[in-house]
Amino acid sequence: MESSNETLLIYADRDSVCAGDDGEAHERPFAAPMSASVHQLIELAQSACCLATIAGGHATWIVEAGGHGGKPIAVVAQQWQKPRLLVAESETVGRLFAIHKAAVFFKYWCQADPECVFEALMSGTSLPGRYA
Repeated sequence: MESSNETLLIYADRDSVCAGDDGEAHERPFAAPMSASVHQLIELAQSACCLATIAGGHATWIVEAGGHGGKPIAVVAQQWQKPRLLVAESETVGRLFAIHKAAVFFKYWCQADPECVFEALMSGTSLPGRYA
């Protein structure tokens, strides 16, 4: 069982959204309790590595555990109040990173409909085009 006061150092990073966004690295370290939920993990990761806001308010991000190209664990949309999980609500930081590198990556999926992105990831079908 995970200790409630044990923490893990995790790195959060994200895609750039435009050429002007490439001026500095986005990767930032943060600590998360091993007992934290995936919702809490994403909140901490977003605080460490702020996601760019997009004019028009329609940005879609795929959250990957293990870094870029890792396991998709959630979809974050600028127009949604909270992330939609692709893993069980009961998943914890300790269990998630027991099998994945301690890194979270936010993959920018442009202005694709986040509902379609979420459904494709849930069903294992092809993602909609990024630039659709």
